[in-house]
Amino acid sequence: MSSMKDAMIKAGLISKDALALEKEKERRQKIEKKGPAQHGVHAHHIRTDCGHCNKSSPDVEFYEHSNRSIEAKWLCMLCADKAWIKDETRMTNQSSQAKTGRFRREFGATKKFPPNTGLTPPTVKK
Repeated sequence: MSSMKDAMIKAGLISKDALALEKEKERRQKIEKKGPAQHGVHAHHIRTDCGHCNKSSPDVEFYEHSNRSIEAKWLCMLCADKAWIKDETRMTNQSSQAKTGRFRREFGATKKFPPNTGLTPPTVKK
């Protein structure tokens, strides 16, 4: 098959850029199939470092927020409250406080997760 592609490239019917784009598209589709576990979000990992304040905290969760002043997605409860990030954008339930039902937000209502879920991986919005 590769000899046929080489012949078509040599003849000028297919450009090398088109092949590179095709390979990149296939690579991205494979990554999307593997899901969030590919990017370091595993059910057995408990994240304790806040991506915004860089402090270790027992109540760090993943927020799929749209606040442009904060680039980090893994935020402690204090940083999420200070930035007025709504808890409905919280995608995980992985901290020790969240698992035991003691996770309470100062800003807005606290999102309810089904019992014993642990981690709800981030979803890709299209």
